[in-house]
Amino acid sequence: MTPALQVIDLITTDEGRKFAPAGRMATAIIELTQQNGDCFPQDLSSKGFTPKEVAEQWHMAHSLAAVELNLMSKARMKPQLLFGGR
Repeated sequence: MTPALQVIDLITTDEGRKFAPAGRMATAIIELTQQNGDCFPQDLSSKGFTPKEVAEQWHMAHSLAAVELNLMSKARMKPQLLFGGR
């Protein structure tokens, strides 16, 4: 289950698109984590990221992915807790 509003979208849709590369990598990290149970920097080569891109974007992308995965987990457990519910 994916929340209707995603953190990655909130961060990466800014006018300057400053965080768009990290957002794309975060999406790949989420996909790999869902497939394999985890994602390491070297795993991103399978999604077409270069070592340079990984070095530049990993920390921000991994943080975005962690927040998104946490929200997805909470949505599965208690969907009403997301976005102001009780």
